[in-house]
Amino acid sequence: PGRHDWEAVDATLARVGMRAYRDRQIGQLSGGQKRRVFIARALAQATDVLLLDEPFSGVDASAEGEIMDLLDLLREEQVSVILATHDMHMAGRVFDRLLLLNRTVVAYGPPSEVFTPETLGKAYGGRIGVFQTGGQTIIIADDHGCSEHDHDL
Repeated sequence: PGRHDWEAVDATLARVGMRAYRDRQIGQLSGGQKRRVFIARALAQATDVLLLDEPFSGVDASAEGEIMDLLDLLREEQVSVILATHDMHMAGRVFDRLLLLNRTVVAYGPPSEVFTPETLGKAYGGRIGVFQTGGQTIIIADDHGCSEHDHDL
């Protein structure tokens, strides 16, 4: 790597709040720190679109908050983030657009349009209960017969 490459790495590590850890081996970092370093690696390539697969799995609440802060920063910088998650509550609360899949596109749009009894019934194929109370939506799905990866957001 040349000087320009090292400058890009240093700048993206700073962007994700990991510059102070640049001399550590990846094995010495926590799960959340590793995720931020992986995001920095993608951003060092000057991408406008970032694809993330389950970035919150296996990280504690503090690391999840740090990653969310980073995603907010990327949104401000006009970086498009496409994120796969099984956490429907977080997806509906945090993201402005959702894509509900079950082998094909079931629904796409704002959470209020995606998380309906009809679309969730199509995605999960079982009985769906949707309860709204105090501004919170609670979804109970009986997805008997579906494997864990048959439905993603």
